[in-house]
Amino acid sequence: MTVFLIAAIAAAVFVAGALILFAVACLRAALIKKHYSDDKPFFADCDGLAPARHAENLSEMIKIPTISVRGSDDKTEIYKFHALLRRIYPNIHRVCEVVDIDGALLFRWAGKNAAAAPILLMSHQDVVEAVGNWKYAPFSGEIAEGKIWGRGTVDTKGALCAILESVEGLIAEGFTPRCDVYVASSNNEEITGDGAVKTVEYLYERGVRFDLVMDEGGTVMSEYDSRNNRMAAHNAMLGIFEKGRANIKFIANSSGGHASVPFNGNPFARLGELIYTIEKRNPFKKRITHPVRVQYKIMAPYMKHFRHRLLYGNLWLFAPFASRHMHKRGGALGAVVKTTCVFTMAEGSHGANVIPERATLTANCRFMIHEPLKVSYAKLGKIAKKLGLHMEMITGFDVPPVADMKCYAYKYVNDCIKKVFGDIPRVPYVMLAGTDARHYTKICDCVLRFVPLMMTGEQLNSAHAVNENLSVESLARGVVFYREFIKNYGETE
Repeated sequence: MTVFLIAAIAAAVFVAGALILFAVACLRAALIKKHYSDDKPFFADCDGLAPARHAENLSEMIKIPTISVRGSDDKTEIYKFHALLRRIYPNIHRVCEVVDIDGALLFRWAGKNAAAAPILLMSHQDVVEAVGNWKYAPFSGEIAEGKIWGRGTVDTKGALCAILESVEGLIAEGFTPRCDVYVASSNNEEITGDGAVKTVEYLYERGVRFDLVMDEGGTVMSEYDSRNNRMAAHNAMLGIFEKGRANIKFIANSSGGHASVPFNGNPFARLGELIYTIEKRNPFKKRITHPVRVQYKIMAPYMKHFRHRLLYGNLWLFAPFASRHMHKRGGALGAVVKTTCVFTMAEGSHGANVIPERATLTANCRFMIHEPLKVSYAKLGKIAKKLGLHMEMITGFDVPPVADMKCYAYKYVNDCIKKVFGDIPRVPYVMLAGTDARHYTKICDCVLRFVPLMMTGEQLNSAHAVNENLSVESLARGVVFYREFIKNYGETE
């Protein structure tokens, strides 16, 4: 009887404790504090700028189709683009040191204090091809409906234009920055080329180490307010980390033969079992890692539904459940809690009635911080071995470091966003796509993926799609940001 009584008391204490914890979580979700004061959309003010001139210069950039093509080393359009930059930005080319690294560009604007750690702003020159039915021709650079239209406006000539416009204007005003300011622009980012790699090696060999590097990634999420005829800023997304990446080929060998006399262990049957295993029995750990925890700590107070604030605002209690929930939901939500492995290509025989002697599947893998390349590759290798498959790494790179969020540079970026766009939420987040920025972690501890351009969800999604466009107002505000950023960097350090 005593044993049963003790067990009953223990169970009662456990239930009471669980109820208390749940009650605390509910109270926190109800009273969770917002980190920023501005609940209303912030309308950017572009007074004092030259939005028409900025738009015209971006339009000229768009007209040059700097399309990256795998296997091609033709830089004709890239060097036409360089010639355009020399024409429209004469001050930059007069004052700055300009280095052409096999098509990639690097500008160095010397600051007052040569001993101060420099900063680098970057945005690539190249674009992807433009197919489909466009409202305006993809390389027309049409300025219409208050927007600049064309391939590259969002990804990422718009940001490059804003950077160069700000530097050109500041030089014209006789301004000299406190520290050296670098601007880098790769010529082949879209095909995971070596432009950024060569640029980093050039800088590394000269002992250059940056206080801050800022590349493409998150943006200022906005909406168009037709009543006020303005863009309204809602939040800024700062990429603090991007996943590692690899393309892996899985190979199934057999004796081959005629399809009329099949045998067990057909190459595609084994590859099919591999797909089923990865899809239905996902081998990767689901975990709320530090960068994800930081992201959702900021996001939770702004979630509309109480159940979401309860879950994501109390990761100290619900992290194991949240990671499983996010995995099941899939998409971007699931991708931040685990390594992903997606099969994208297959190859076998060239005849419908021929069993291949060799069949292959290619997967694109994105590695999360708690299971980097080596760990994830070993897990896949174990599964492949059981199925009699071979593995081959085509290309790959490991998980880069998370940006230092305690340093001056990170805090300064946040302060600059507040000054230019209002006290909107500034959300550090895990970037799922890859950028050139990862290479710069070799020479910088605070590498951020953020462009100060206001975009609607539709505009953000137009990158690599039809009707890519950027508002004239957004470009002008981007110039304001970079001017503010450069003029005051290091002032309060």
